[in-house]
Amino acid sequence: MFALLLIAPSWSWGESLQLPLTIPLPLLRNLIAQAAYPLAGEKAKILDAAHGCNQIVLSHLQLSEERGYLRFQTKVSMHWGTPVVDSCLTPFTWEGSVVLWQRPRIDGNWRLSFATADSAVFDKNNQPMHAVDLLWSLIKDHVHAYVDKITVDLAPPVSDVKAALLPMFDRDHQATALQFLAGMQPDRPLVHPESLSVNILADIALPRQTVNDQPAPQLSPQDYSRVLSLWRAWDDFLVLQLKQFAGAPLSEEERRILLNTMLTTRYAFTDAIEQNQLSTLFVRQQFLWGWSQLEPIFRNHLLGGSQTNILGYLAFFTANDALRILDSLGPAVGVEISEDGFRRLAALMSTESLQPGPPSSATDQRLRQVLGLDPLPDEPLPTDKPIPLPAAEENDPTSLLQPFPWRRFTHYFGLSSALAADQAAGQQDIREWTPEFVPAAELLPKVRDLLHGAATTQQDKLAAPAGTDDWFVTMILASAWQESCFRQFRILNKTITYTLSSNQTSVGIMQINEQIWRGVYNTKQLRWNIGYNSQAGCEIMALYLRDYMLKEKAPVDLTTPTGQRFLAAWLYALYNGGPAQMKPFLQRYKKENLYRAEQLFLAKFDAVATGEWTEAVHCLP
Repeated sequence: MFALLLIAPSWSWGESLQLPLTIPLPLLRNLIAQAAYPLAGEKAKILDAAHGCNQIVLSHLQLSEERGYLRFQTKVSMHWGTPVVDSCLTPFTWEGSVVLWQRPRIDGNWRLSFATADSAVFDKNNQPMHAVDLLWSLIKDHVHAYVDKITVDLAPPVSDVKAALLPMFDRDHQATALQFLAGMQPDRPLVHPESLSVNILADIALPRQTVNDQPAPQLSPQDYSRVLSLWRAWDDFLVLQLKQFAGAPLSEEERRILLNTMLTTRYAFTDAIEQNQLSTLFVRQQFLWGWSQLEPIFRNHLLGGSQTNILGYLAFFTANDALRILDSLGPAVGVEISEDGFRRLAALMSTESLQPGPPSSATDQRLRQVLGLDPLPDEPLPTDKPIPLPAAEENDPTSLLQPFPWRRFTHYFGLSSALAADQAAGQQDIREWTPEFVPAAELLPKVRDLLHGAATTQQDKLAAPAGTDDWFVTMILASAWQESCFRQFRILNKTITYTLSSNQTSVGIMQINEQIWRGVYNTKQLRWNIGYNSQAGCEIMALYLRDYMLKEKAPVDLTTPTGQRFLAAWLYALYNGGPAQMKPFLQRYKKENLYRAEQLFLAKFDAVATGEWTEAVHCLP
C-alpha cells in the first residue's frame, strides 16, 4: 500500500514527498515464488545435468524478517554422482534446507533484487549442520547463485499506479500531475517485521492556497447529469470491490463491514439527492471513506493469498492509498475523482470491467454470496410493463389483451392463440393481486398467507427473541400494512402498474428501495412479482436483525412484550432509514419522540399482534 509522508510542513511552491510502497511479506513471498519456483508444487529445478545424475531441486520457500535482514529459507533436494557413459557412479542424495540472510536492493528501473550477506545449512530435521566441502561447494555454487539472481519487477505495478492516478487530477492540473508522476524514483528498501517498504521519492508543485469564501455554484442540468453518472460509476466500483471477497473466509464482523459500507454510501446518496447536495466532492468523500473501510479486509484476505493477480492488487492498494493522501494535501493538488479513474482502478484488481450506461436490473449472485445471502433465483414474470385497461371491462380475462398490428400475421403460424393465452394468464394473475379488482375480504387472506410463508422462512433462521412466537410474522404483516397497505399493484393512468413510493424510490408490497438494494435483488422481479418482493422484504429485515440489532445491547429486555414492541419499532426505523438509524432511533425512543411513521407502524403492530386486524384495514378500496 502507499502512504504519503509530508516532509516539509510549510505550504510553498512545491513539496518533496515520500511514498512508501509497502509489500507485506506473504505477498513478497508469493511474488518470489512466481518468479523463481515455476514448477508444480512451487518447486525449482536449478540443476539437471548428465541425464539426471546431477540434480538440485528447491521447494517450500519461507520468507521472514530477522535482525533487519530478509530471511530466505528453502528446502533443498540434491542427487549427485559421477556420470560415466549412461551410468551414474557413487551417487549421494541429501535433503535439508538452506537459510540466506539477504539485503534487498532496487535499481532505477524498479527491479527489486536481493544480496546474500550470510547463510547457514540445516538438515532435514531443521537442525544446524556443518556442511562438508562437497556439499557446501554445491550449495554455494548453485543455490546461492540461483537465489542471488532472483528479481521482482515492480515497474508494472508502478506504471499501473501512474496510469490510475493521472485521470484523477483535474484538467487544470494535468501538467503538474505528469511532472509529479514522471519524477517518481525509488529509495533504499527496508525490511520490517511484517513487510518490505520502498520509499518512492517525488516532488509535486503546490501553488500557495487562497481562501475561497464563495459558495459552490449551482450545478447546471448537464453538470448534475455528469455527477450522477460519476456516482453510479463509483457505486459500480464499490460493488466490484465487494465481489472480490466471494469465496473468502470472511468473519461475521468483516461481512457486516462490507454490507454496512454499501448501505451507508447508498443511503447517503439518496439523502444527497433529496437535499440537492450531490457533487463531485460528495463522491470523492464517499470513495475515500469507502477505502478506509475496505482496506483492512483486503489486507487480510487478498494481499497474502495465492492469487495470480498479485501485482495488480499491489498496484490497486498503492493507487487507493496515494489518492487518499494526495486528497489530504488540499484542493491545490487538483485531485478530482473521475469515471475513467474508477475504470482504471477496477482493471487493476479484476478482469470484470465497469460498464457505462444505466444500471442493470439483474440480481448479482456473487454480491449476495459476499453478503451471506442464499441464492435467490428469478421467476418467470407475467409482465414487466404496465398493463393498459380495456375500454370496457368484461368477465373474460382475455379482454385485457390489446390488439397487436402483427396479430393476424402470427395467426397463420399458429402463434396467436398460445401468445394470447400466456399474456392473458399473466395479466389475470396480476389482476388477482390488485385491490381495485379484488375485494379486501378476498385479498387480505391471500396476502396474509403469502407474507406469513415468506416471514416464516426467515424467522426459522433467526435467534431469539426475533425467531420465537411469530414475532417476525407480526413484524412483516404490520410493515406491509404501513408501507403499502398490502398493495403490490395499483391503477394509474388507466393501467395496472406496480406500487411506487411518493419519492419514486421504493416498490411493491414491502416497498423495497431499488437504489439501495440494486444488485442484491432483481428490480423487475421486485416490481412485478409479489412473492419475490415479499421474500426480499423479509430477507432485508432478517439481515438487519442478524448483522446489526441483535448484536447490540438494547435498552430494554427484548423478551418482554414491551421489549418486543421496542424491537419492532427499531427494526422498522432501520428498514426505512438504513444503518444510520441505529442510534438516532434509540435517542428518539428515550425521549418518547418517535417519528409519525414509526408511531403509525406501532399502532398497526399492536393490531396485528391481537389477531383481529383485517377489519381495521381501511386503506383498501
